[in-house]
Parts: sequence; structure tokens; C-alpha cells
Amino acid sequence: MSYTITNECINCSRCRTACPTGAITIQDNVFLIDATLCNDCQGYYGTPQCASVCPTNSACLPSYQVTGGSENQMADYWDLWFNRYHNLVGKLKGKQTSPYWEQWFEAYSQEISTLMTVNS
Repeated sequence: MSYTITNECINCSRCRTACPTGAITIQDNVFLIDATLCNDCQGYYGTPQCASVCPTNSACLPSYQVTGGSENQMADYWDLWFNRYHNLVGKLKGKQTSPYWEQWFEAYSQEISTLMTVNS
């Protein structure tokens, strides 16, 4: 999936300098992203740099093809980000703590408590 620069772009050129693949060019004073070069910054960063450095927070959005139609629909970058965040937090909360770590923590806490009372 590549990104698309919307009409919210203010031509600040931050995205051009941040793009690690050089996918962003200027033609007729309009910023364009070459879909063949854009790789969502995979292998470089954890988040696409054009969207993360954009001062408008909405000029660079992922491009999606609508199923059953021919028009492009823009997905909101932050909706995608928060969906992923909530998914990962849900996975973390769903994990049970290991009995090993609970036992280790209890033993460590008791040892620290003992050392604190001996040194007082």
C-alpha cells in the first residue's frame, strides 16, 4: 500500500526530506508519491515518515481501493494507528503472568525487605 498526498498539503516539503525511499516528488508545484517507490517505510521506521512529520496531520493518508468499486477511499491515519494500538494492548492484557515471575518478585521483595530492616 502506498500513501497519497491530499489537497490539505501546505507544501512545507517536510515529507520529501523525511522519505527514506525518495518516493515523494514535486510536479507543477504539487507533491506526489510514487506508488512504486513507497513501501510505508517498512524496513526503515515503524510508522510512515511522511504522515508522522506532516504538520497538517491529514495531508498524507494511506490509499485503499474500495472493494466492489473503482473509487479510492482514504483511510484516516490516526484511526488505523489507534486500532492497531488497542489491538496490541488487548493482546498484552489478555496474557497471563507467569508463575515464575510472580515467585521471583516475591523472593526479591522479601530479600529487599530483609536488607532494609537489617541496615536500619
